[in-house]
Amino acid sequence: MTAIIYYLFLTHIVCYWISVLFYTYKFNQWSQESWYVVKNVLLNQFLITPLYWALFLYYPEPFPYYHVVWQLPAIVVLTDFIFYACHRVFHLNKTLYVHVHEQHHEYDPPIAPAALYSHPIEHLCINLSSTIFPMFIVKASLPVALLWTTIASINVVVAHSGIHGGQHTSHHRYKTCNYGVGLMLFDRVSGTFR
Repeated sequence: MTAIIYYLFLTHIVCYWISVLFYTYKFNQWSQESWYVVKNVLLNQFLITPLYWALFLYYPEPFPYYHVVWQLPAIVVLTDFIFYACHRVFHLNKTLYVHVHEQHHEYDPPIAPAALYSHPIEHLCINLSSTIFPMFIVKASLPVALLWTTIASINVVVAHSGIHGGQHTSHHRYKTCNYGVGLMLFDRVSGTFR
């Protein structure tokens, strides 16, 4: 099971940074403070993300890869639910917002290099939990987990690029809507979709 850790981590790093470089270069999203942002993201990726690696010692026996037909949609819905719930808590609790989550909201509109710019607690509780736990829940095989990691790593950059408008740009602007990701099902059900 340790192989899955390295494959997923390497896939995330490559997909994330290629996407960041693409948006940064294409849309000129680089500034003096970007180095500070990059340093924060790298610290989260290389010091905080490994805290989750121990969980992979308990990774369930995966279903065969052809289960992707139902697993990928299930992962998308589970990710939206977990991200929505955790993200909403960080907005509703003033202490968590001011001391943890507000750091991520320094960029309005968001920019690609700051897609994972966050406090380490937020990186653990929101970013990683919403991406990793769905893979455990559906018992994703390595090919499905790699596909999901690729999608999630690129999507977080696209959502924060600020180029396409979009739901997450509205979240950074208004801070009272669009707490989820992807399909935004739980925002739609909860009346927080804008």
